[in-house]
Amino acid sequence: MTAPALPDDADRLLRETAGPYELLCACSPDPTGRATVWEVRTDDGSRLFAKRHKNEFMHQRETTAYRILAPVLGAGLAPDLLAEDARSLLVVTAALPGTPATRTALTAAEEREVYRQAGQLAAVIHAHPTAGAPVGEQLPWAEERDRALARARDAQLSDEDIEVLADATCIEPPHVALAYCHGDFGPRNWLVHHQGNNLIVSVIDFERSQVEAPVRRDLMRVMLQLTPHRPDLRTAFLAGYGRDLTADEWAACRAWAAIDCPAALRWALDHHHDEEIIGYARTVLEQLRHPAPTA
Repeated sequence: MTAPALPDDADRLLRETAGPYELLCACSPDPTGRATVWEVRTDDGSRLFAKRHKNEFMHQRETTAYRILAPVLGAGLAPDLLAEDARSLLVVTAALPGTPATRTALTAAEEREVYRQAGQLAAVIHAHPTAGAPVGEQLPWAEERDRALARARDAQLSDEDIEVLADATCIEPPHVALAYCHGDFGPRNWLVHHQGNNLIVSVIDFERSQVEAPVRRDLMRVMLQLTPHRPDLRTAFLAGYGRDLTADEWAACRAWAAIDCPAALRWALDHHHDEEIIGYARTVLEQLRHPAPTA
């Protein structure tokens, strides 16, 4: 077995957790290109991931979610935390079967089933008690708006686009109840695999999970970024979620989508012009140019 090309602390934590292993791949969501996630296979054939978080808060959010949320989601529907090292911001988790929904060939019926099960997962996460969960940043609306418009200028959006975002955020949205949220809930983090004739959806990557309004990110993303051109997927998600959104939740989703749009564009530009994320931002801008729907 060849020596793995991992940092010493990641190598040590993996060996302490699982013994000898083989490095399968290393990847980096970091624009610097530095690897922060490593997939390995142990001597017994198990696949594991080691991951280094960017900061202490991301480490706290992910490790807390693995301890609190993963058990209630059900066996095999979220990664098992096998080891963690707060000093080096490392975790080791068991790999789940499947591939991200964005990279899985699916029929239209299978896509609807993915969204239905994703709705069920979201419902379980949002219904879980918030005690012990990290709490997200909550700024006054005026500060959120000013920051978003500054990011829009930084992302070099047109004056017309900036005016659209300014109009969409001029009034503070209705307040809705806080809940435990995933924070990055979407097809990139939904793993899909078949178990016999059944399609199974699981969820990964909890480093942004925290207490906040579900309309801030989780529901906003599905309603305003992912499904505007696929009402069948929206219907499937809401069927799994167990209810439609209230009028206040729809209004809040729209306002938070306008807040998120410049940040998403800035992230996409910093990460090799990620066309998927840029597409989400364009979808939001397109919707904000038209009157808000009633549902």
